Amino acid sequence: MDNIRNSHKARLWVIGILIVIAAVAFYSLKGTTAKVILGVVIALLLGAFGLEASKTDYDLGTLAKTGSFSAAKIERDESGNLLPSSVDAYCNASEKDYNCPDFRTQSEAQQVYDRCKTLGQNMDVYRLDGDKDGLVCESLPKDPR
Repeated sequence: MDNIRNSHKARLWVIGILIVIAAVAFYSLKGTTAKVILGVVIALLLGAFGLEASKTDYDLGTLAKTGSFSAAKIERDESGNLLPSSVDAYCNASEKDYNCPDFRTQSEAQQVYDRCKTLGQNMDVYRLDGDKDGLVCESLPKDPR
C-alpha cells in the first residue's frame, strides 16, 4: 500500500478515477443541493489533480498564515521526498506548530525533527516524540525503502 501511496502515477490515477465517479454521480443526481456539493468536490479534485500533475505541494498552514504561495511551497524531489531546503523552511518558520499529520511518512517527520534539532530548534515542543524514544510520529506509515 505504501508503494501506491508514494507513486506519483498511482496518485494521479486515483484522483482521476474519483473525478470520473463524482462526475457520473453529478449527472445522475436530481437534487440541486447534492449537485452543488458534488460540484465543489469535483472542483477540489480537479485542483488536486492539477497540483499532483505539476508535482506541486503547499503547506496549507503556512499559506493561511502568510497568504503567500511562494512562502508555502514545499520542495520535493522526483520521488516526493522533502528537499533539504524545505526541511530548513520547516525549522525556520516564524510561526510553526507542526503535528504528525503535517507529514506524509514517519521518516519524513523524523528527517525534519532531526534536522531542526541539528539547527538548534526544539521540535519536541509539538510532541512529535510523545513517548520520548527518539522516534517521532510512529503512527505514520513507514517509507517503502
